[in-house]
Amino acid sequence: MKKRGVSSKAGVYVEIMDYQCCYPDCQYGFRVEGHHIYPLSRGGADEYWNLISLCSKCHRRYGHHTTWQNSDIELFTYKCQKELEVLGFVLDEREANFQENFKKALSRKSDLKVLKGKIR
Repeated sequence: MKKRGVSSKAGVYVEIMDYQCCYPDCQYGFRVEGHHIYPLSRGGADEYWNLISLCSKCHRRYGHHTTWQNSDIELFTYKCQKELEVLGFVLDEREANFQENFKKALSRKSDLKVLKGKIR
């Protein structure tokens, strides 16, 4: 099976989520990556509703690439909890207000960059 590169949506999603791992008990939190809950290789969509941000340790430790069918509900739960905490809403293309929410998420991201620039 051919390995695919990182999708541009995965990179944007991780930035929007402020590089935070979605696992509630994460102790590591570094090198956050975008992970497709339903793998692309298994017909999963490269869409925001199917992405979760996980640090490299949580991404690999829980073996989601081989046990994704057993953990999809858990991952969606963690994803939604973290999105509500970070963004105040769930990012889902299938929702009628997705465009509005996505613009909010992107403006939040640029506000964070401006804020971080002032702190340094």
